[in-house]
Amino acid sequence: MNIIASNTTSFEEIINTFITDIKINGLNDMRLFLEKVDQFLYENKQDHMRVVKFKERVIQTTIGMLRFKRRYYFDTFENKYRYLLDAFLEIPKRNRYLDAVKLKIIKAASEMSYEKAGRYACEDGLPASKSTVCRLLKKAEFYIEDNNKIIKNDSKIHLQIDEKFLNVIDSKNKKKYYTATIFKGVKLKGKKRVLQNRTLISGNNLDTFFKRINKSLINKYKVEPEEEIYLSGDLASYIQHAPNRMIYCQAIYVPDKYHIKHAIESETAVIAKDKDLSNKKFLKDIRFALKETESTDGKKLLQLLTTNAKCLKHYMDKEYEGCSQEGMNSHYYATRFGKVPNVWNMETIDKISKIIEAKENDNKVKIGFVDEFYDMPYDLNTEIDFDSCYRELICTEGMPYDMARVFNRIRNGYDANIFIK
Repeated sequence: MNIIASNTTSFEEIINTFITDIKINGLNDMRLFLEKVDQFLYENKQDHMRVVKFKERVIQTTIGMLRFKRRYYFDTFENKYRYLLDAFLEIPKRNRYLDAVKLKIIKAASEMSYEKAGRYACEDGLPASKSTVCRLLKKAEFYIEDNNKIIKNDSKIHLQIDEKFLNVIDSKNKKKYYTATIFKGVKLKGKKRVLQNRTLISGNNLDTFFKRINKSLINKYKVEPEEEIYLSGDLASYIQHAPNRMIYCQAIYVPDKYHIKHAIESETAVIAKDKDLSNKKFLKDIRFALKETESTDGKKLLQLLTTNAKCLKHYMDKEYEGCSQEGMNSHYYATRFGKVPNVWNMETIDKISKIIEAKENDNKVKIGFVDEFYDMPYDLNTEIDFDSCYRELICTEGMPYDMARVFNRIRNGYDANIFIK
């Protein structure tokens, strides 16, 4: 479907035409260049390299489909087939997408379904299929460079933890996926409260999850051994005992106020106010009312009020900013894992979460792909001066200015190895 503006101005038509021409001319110039290199290799090949046929190669670039023809050879010495052009320029085997396009596909897959990601990332060419997007994610290797810069303030560090339940392959029941947000300070923008120095963290394994939290606390937030931070979440046992997993600082467990008030109201029909939660008589009456409870939430609340009721007094601390982890889940994770129905592979969940978190944490993500390449003939390297080869074959006559400038730099000796890894 083409969506066309009904009131396109002459200026817009000029710009759109210019951009289209640049794309078409750029792809055509690149095709001519590649075919000239292929001809050059043919003219300098050894006799044992026999041409079998010409074959077209199609590669999706960020500006459209690049099509070019090159020779397919049979090496009678080594008894194998190869494309000299592909070997010379290190064009990966069976690779239809440039790495830049792959990155665009993977980034889109973190925000929308595979089908939509394939269409969005390849809008100037052939859309990637759902299976192609899935394979790219599966084969991609991720490396995260953390951004440890923070805005200095006197606020206390807050760590809030929750979990999502996701459909996972080979599992009858939904599995937990743990999420956390660390922040230090809150800034008001109008009526909106914005968390400062925010870091999103997630994981499917509790031990690894808490290791990442501790790593962030020491490397980014520079916590001290005696420093106190607030740790908030619901009444889950692993969250209540999470302070024991904090290695580099002292964590104070403060249950999410919503879960406390909701449990009190559900079990006793009493609507609690903030000041009530620090009132010993009020809490004593709630404990008495909960003695006969049979519900899971009621039992958890009764145990908390019996063993650690003092944790509720922190609601009145001026430094305590509350807990919003369920909102963080809805805003950052549910849009991909909840609103787009799917059955997931846990490894895929981790990779998509890394992309989401890298974007929100302002981290740098390096994504690598394992590619296969054709071998160069053993006797070809001695016959060709690679640098002069590029300079001799490049003709910028008739090219658009920007394209000609790039190729002139190559021809004149600058960035001479731009096509060689």
